[in-house]
Formats: sequence, C-alpha cells, structure tokens
Amino acid sequence: MIPLLKAWGFASSPIGRALGVGLIAVVALGYAYMKGEASGRADSQEAALRAQIESLRADLRITMRAAERAAAQEAAAEAREATLNERLKTYENDLAAPAAGSGLTADDVRGLRELTR
Repeated sequence: MIPLLKAWGFASSPIGRALGVGLIAVVALGYAYMKGEASGRADSQEAALRAQIESLRADLRITMRAAERAAAQEAAAEAREATLNERLKTYENDLAAPAAGSGLTADDVRGLRELTR
C-alpha cells in the first residue's frame, strides 16, 4: 500500500486537505449546477405555459368577437325577415281585394293566385 494513502495520515497532510476541499467544492458545484438546471427547466416550462395561456386568451377574444358579430347578423336577418313578412302580408291583402277601377273581380284575383302557385 502506498504510504500516503494510510487512513488519517493522508487526510491530515496538506495534499489530503487540498484534495478534500477540492472534492467538497466539486460536489457543491455539481449540486448547484443540478439545482440551476432544474430551475432553468422549470423557468422554461413556466414560460411555455404562459405563452400557451396567452395564445388561448387571444383565441377566446377572437371567438367572443365572432360570436358577437354572428348574434348581430342574426338579429339583423330576423329584422329583415320581419319587415319582408309584413310587406308580404300587405301585398297579399292588396291582392285579395281587386283595386278600384281595375275591372277585375274577386274571382279573377283568386284565379290568378291559383295559377301562380
């Protein structure tokens, strides 16, 4: 056996102490590196999740605007339909009775309506 490697003799020598301090420093640096790497991964994951959340929020805003536009278009279409239905009823009522001085009888108007169906 090498005489420097004897149990306490080597540990109390200047080389042994320097190697012990170096070993402790390497272990501490390794631990710090691993903690920093884990922290870096957590920060990276956090940034990715924040970006995903922001993207989802933007999608939600776009969807809400589209829903509002669709509701407004539906309301406008219903208003147009109501107006057209009212005009159609007025037109049908006007056709039901012959206009004064037209020379058409109610039977003539009824016959014309049956022909157009």
